[in-house]
Amino acid sequence: MARAGLMRLGVWILIILTWEGAYRLIKWDPTLFPSPLQVLDGAMDMLNVQTGFGEPFGPDWPKPYEGEFGRTGPIHKGPLIGASLTSAIRLAVGFLVSIGLGAVLGASMWRFRWLDDFLGPLFLGFQTLPSVCWVPLGIIFFGLRETGILFVLVMGSFFAIALALRDGLRTIPPSYQHAGRMLGARGWKLYRYVLLPASMPALAASLRQGFSFAWRSLMGAELLFAVQNHGLGFELETARNLRGVQGVIAVMSVMVMIGIAADRLVFARLERRVLVRFGLAQG
Repeated sequence: MARAGLMRLGVWILIILTWEGAYRLIKWDPTLFPSPLQVLDGAMDMLNVQTGFGEPFGPDWPKPYEGEFGRTGPIHKGPLIGASLTSAIRLAVGFLVSIGLGAVLGASMWRFRWLDDFLGPLFLGFQTLPSVCWVPLGIIFFGLRETGILFVLVMGSFFAIALALRDGLRTIPPSYQHAGRMLGARGWKLYRYVLLPASMPALAASLRQGFSFAWRSLMGAELLFAVQNHGLGFELETARNLRGVQGVIAVMSVMVMIGIAADRLVFARLERRVLVRFGLAQG
């Protein structure tokens, strides 16, 4: 496992070095396709650190350049840090709401066939709807406020959680219920001691899938909502208008890294731990 990880890391390093080397040799237009070091300069500029790694090689390389706005100050007060924290707080609040709605409706659709026949096709249609399509309704209902962003986040993610949980619960063998009843588990005890533990693998999988929808929905909402607290989506739009393509790629890279880190360090580990706990995977 460790060897495979090192091989993947080596491949990515080779790709980045090839990209940087091609830029230095071909000297294409950096305003259209910057090099990795120029992207690094753009990211550091948003951390109030002026660097010049993307400048031409020479005796004084890497000579720091004057940033787009000449910002100075501590790193933690840079717009990239503040935007990341703002997006993280919004994600935590909105994702918790999505989990609550998705869990209740997903379990209800699994339990009641008539409800699944009514809501299932509707939820599937809403799940395929791009999350930015909820932005106009969010603006009409809530205006350019925080609640509008949370509305888009929830509407863009809880349908996926509900459907994933419903489909996962359907994989519970009926023999579990029969065995529970034979052992005296009836009514709420059947749900508490049999069905709820058996639903944990499905719930873990639905959380992982729901996070990806929630993160995409949040970035799309922040991109279009101009509110007081600026998140990563707003910083992406600011980079497009003021900082150039290296700033855009830098913000996009941060979005990708946060998404990968949350998936691999939180949801993937949670899902695997649950699967191992119930004997569905090797430890």
